[in-house]
Amino acid sequence: MRPKRWGTPDSLAAAEQQVLYDVDRSGVAYITLNRPEKHNALSVPMRERLTALVADADADDDVRVVVFRGNGKSFCSGNEINEEWGQRRPHERRRTLDVGYRYGADMAWGRLGFSQAISRSDKVTIAQLHGYCAAAAYFMIACKCDLVVAAEDTRIGALEARFLGPAGAAASVHINRILGMKAARRTGYTAKPMSGTEAYDLGLVYRCVPAEELASATSRIAHEIAVRSAGELDFLVARVRAAEGLMDTSVPAITGLLVSHFLQPAPEELDFWRTARQVGVGGALDADKARKGAADPRSDKETGS
Repeated sequence: MRPKRWGTPDSLAAAEQQVLYDVDRSGVAYITLNRPEKHNALSVPMRERLTALVADADADDDVRVVVFRGNGKSFCSGNEINEEWGQRRPHERRRTLDVGYRYGADMAWGRLGFSQAISRSDKVTIAQLHGYCAAAAYFMIACKCDLVVAAEDTRIGALEARFLGPAGAAASVHINRILGMKAARRTGYTAKPMSGTEAYDLGLVYRCVPAEELASATSRIAHEIAVRSAGELDFLVARVRAAEGLMDTSVPAITGLLVSHFLQPAPEELDFWRTARQVGVGGALDADKARKGAADPRSDKETGS
């Protein structure tokens, strides 16, 4: 029996052109998000295609490095939440323990498995960031890649502090580990995005360059790595992955955090998702920032009075 494919007829048909794949002669594979009109927001079929393309790269002995990048104004604005909501079955539209366990399973093998595919890849992975790198793109791609190269004016961050969604529980594991607990608390408590320069200072970004130099800088780093022998890189990647295993960022550990979150959702979260169902995510963000003292994560300016 063929596995269930999630998505609308349109999103399923479009996914192949919305996530592109190319390998150059030097052994560098490029996975390019190509949905610029939506800031490369990831539909469910796009995420499934990401998982499949990482597997293709892993199976290709000629590939040494995989670069994730995006066309248009942004790298990626995260998961397409509006579409995702429409694809949930009725009993999954409430925050329950069953949904928490399902979400954890999806992170490992299902609709969110692209993040696990990146973190478990046999290849060196590089995220090339510009514009927005938001929400799932931040903690499920950038935080999972081996190296991050960013334009100075990139805006990197998530919305956990605004509505405390389930992503916050899973993301905290990786963000604490990568940024350090103090820096992670700053980004979590304020919900303000980091610039590429700030992310470099905090250690998330390996190289930060002017936007016009981003593609060439990323290519140069990727090719410097790709010239090393396959055996040498296999050993180095395996050693890094083994070290990751010691940090207990496994799916069971993350699922436990998700379950604890679903047991005690915040009123702001429920309000956010209720509004998102009615007017979309953009409308929910606008309603949220109108609250007294709220900060719009899409802007550096404080709102409210």
